[in-house]
Amino acid sequence: MPFDKSLLRECPTLYPSHHEFDDPIMYMSSPEVKDLGRKHGLVKIVPPAPWKPPFSLSPSFTFHTRIQKLSDLGITSRSRKFFVDNLNRFFKMSNKAPVNEWLVSRSKNIHCYDLYLAVSKTSPEAVATGDIPPEELAKINILFQIPSHSDILLKEYRRKILPYAKYLSSNGNHFDFPVGNPGDSESCVICKKNHSPTTTLLCDNCDDQFHMRCLLPPLEEVPKGSWYCDKCLIGTGEYGFEENREVKYTLQQFYHQCLEFEQKFSADFGIPGQRLTLDELEKIFWNLVEEENSLIKVKYGADIHNLKMGEITGFPTSEYANPAHIYQNGQPVDPTFKALHEVYAKHPWNLTQLPFARGSLLNHIETEISGMTVPWIYVGSLLSTFCWHVEDHYTLSANYCHFGSTKKWYGIPSAYADQFEKYLRSLAPDLFQRQPDLLHQLVTLISPSKLALIGIPCVYADQNPNEFVITFPRVYHAGFNSGFNFNEAVNFTMDSWLDFGDRSIQDYKLIKKENVFDHYKLLENILKSFSGDRLGSWNNRTEIVGKCIRDFENYVHRQMSLVRDLESDKLKAVLLSSKKENTTNGSAHTSILTPKSPKHEMISRASEEDDNLCDICRVSISYQYCDINNRNHRFGKWYQGRQKKESRVLAVNKLLTPDPSPCLTEGSTSLPRGSAEEIALSQSAEALQDLQDSEEDEIPTSSDQFEELIRQAKRKMKEEEDLKDPESSGAKRRQLRRLEAKKFVPQQVSTEPERGKLGKMSQMKKVQYSSLLHLLNQLDHVKLCLECTAKMCGTHGEKVPKGSQILLKKGFEDMQSVLEEAKDRYFTLLER
Repeated sequence: MPFDKSLLRECPTLYPSHHEFDDPIMYMSSPEVKDLGRKHGLVKIVPPAPWKPPFSLSPSFTFHTRIQKLSDLGITSRSRKFFVDNLNRFFKMSNKAPVNEWLVSRSKNIHCYDLYLAVSKTSPEAVATGDIPPEELAKINILFQIPSHSDILLKEYRRKILPYAKYLSSNGNHFDFPVGNPGDSESCVICKKNHSPTTTLLCDNCDDQFHMRCLLPPLEEVPKGSWYCDKCLIGTGEYGFEENREVKYTLQQFYHQCLEFEQKFSADFGIPGQRLTLDELEKIFWNLVEEENSLIKVKYGADIHNLKMGEITGFPTSEYANPAHIYQNGQPVDPTFKALHEVYAKHPWNLTQLPFARGSLLNHIETEISGMTVPWIYVGSLLSTFCWHVEDHYTLSANYCHFGSTKKWYGIPSAYADQFEKYLRSLAPDLFQRQPDLLHQLVTLISPSKLALIGIPCVYADQNPNEFVITFPRVYHAGFNSGFNFNEAVNFTMDSWLDFGDRSIQDYKLIKKENVFDHYKLLENILKSFSGDRLGSWNNRTEIVGKCIRDFENYVHRQMSLVRDLESDKLKAVLLSSKKENTTNGSAHTSILTPKSPKHEMISRASEEDDNLCDICRVSISYQYCDINNRNHRFGKWYQGRQKKESRVLAVNKLLTPDPSPCLTEGSTSLPRGSAEEIALSQSAEALQDLQDSEEDEIPTSSDQFEELIRQAKRKMKEEEDLKDPESSGAKRRQLRRLEAKKFVPQQVSTEPERGKLGKMSQMKKVQYSSLLHLLNQLDHVKLCLECTAKMCGTHGEKVPKGSQILLKKGFEDMQSVLEEAKDRYFTLLER
């Protein structure tokens, strides 16, 4: 469907007075502006004349770009490509010809993924059988404008899709694929060993190595032709932009490159030598996004966060002044400039100041957060894009254009956020199933006019130099650049945001998106500020204080209830003093958080802040959490369907003599002393079971050992034959072509010996670990929030491994004290 701008409405443009502009939080908290934000999602703010801060970036500023292939960003085109690539790998491994992605029926082109989706939604029970009832087949035919009685789509489904659909159904919802050890590209990703090269398979797509006997089911011989691992047949749904961090541009270099691209683009899509209008560019942009095979790639200098002074922001700062503005040929340009520079450096609309402007709740976050309270810079080029997303913790954002071409914005009012998410999940359920946080990865686009057609209203904004665009809480927004420009953005909050912030924590748990800051720590800090306020600055904000009291009190009661339910003789709660808590190698952690062996130090965490997140749901754990003792490295195995042992009984077939005991005569009703079952119930058997559970491999029975000897002999004979005639072996012994960058590459560090660290993912912040439990199982200790502990280990901690503890970083008495002090002052104010 071609893009139709008439379906969209323009967002409001506001022109505050000097007085209104001097207090941004108060201005945007006014009922009129809040109402506009609620109705439209976006507003554009034009500063009063002559407000225009001088561009104050250092001449040494350089940046790298990400490469964006526009056709990969459309959710429809990418989900189709994802399905077809996996489908054809499946057929290639089965020695069958690849499938044409388009099914031709009665002169209609129907994509095979669209048919698969239609069957999944209309007749889900028939997905893996192909037995679609006539009435449901008629609905599918009508959907694709085919006569209801036709069986042509049924035949096409059974012939081209059904075999792969059966395979997907047999997998269920299992997307926990094994990953190799960091820095070890020569070992089997399952057993982590690198022996038996002639019985090692190499995936023809990802190059991961697998021992044939480690596969489920094991393979006895090397398959002929292509072979793909489950990860490459089922797919992870991962996608990220290509980034070359070694190639750096100055602004001037990138500007000239942008001009060259614009000239070529205008010649190809418009009239040579004549610049395309914004409306023309808009239609072309969405057409390229919707196209299946568009080859257009663009460069975007996005999320730039240099740390050197003078390269953090384009706004003036007290720490840096551009020498070109102060001196020319060694002489002062304007004696009054320095004073003007300081005015802009401290102005609340300076994006380095806005997060901490009067009234912003981010004042009560104790640390600076890059990209949230510290601005990020964006250097755009023609058609470079930012995909649909909401801000972290559903905060507001402010984006300022310093100079350059128009930036086009689209926004969806927050009241329609749920409908938007539901619609996109319906378009690409496979991608969302594998990447639940897909909409937080900033890699997905869909035309706003398409959304408007199904009842999701969209607004647009054309942002030009010296203009701000404000996005309100939980407003999905996207857009593109019409040419070279320089923008920067930051987040901020106001009182009306708090409900959205609380909602974000609950939503993040569902998709395992990491918290950027601790929401409940923010509430506590607000209450402390209120209790200690001697100037009366909170006196007119009792509504927000009451909200903070209620939310924090609910959180405290919830945590107390969880601790009461979980605590037992097996799982004790331990209060950590602040001194011990802040000591990396303190005695409080030494006894329980020392790694089992140095090899596990290779699994490293991204940062110290990451240690304050639950390893499963990624929620902040600044108060109480459970430290799971994982020295036996069996984390999650009791959770993933492992059969629960009702008693510590050693199975008879695990004994060295697995046959029935000769002491038990036929017809006996009681067990004689020394019987197999009595032995199995004994303490020594329990100890043996404990020993068995602590090993990676189970103790083999004599029959298992015998069969293994036979398999080893066969493998040895085959290896000897392969060495004699390597050409006929069929083994995949080609050189590994490792990908330069993987989504998850742990690095070896030893800064925190209490436990290993999980390495940082890519800049795209893909929080959904592809093999979460496999990775966590390499740690000696796993941190879980109390809710995840109850979910994984039982509501009373019955499945928690021995040696685990509930750690109270802050006691409930201290938390209650904060509440009581705030309540006393709050009710005193209300009584006045």
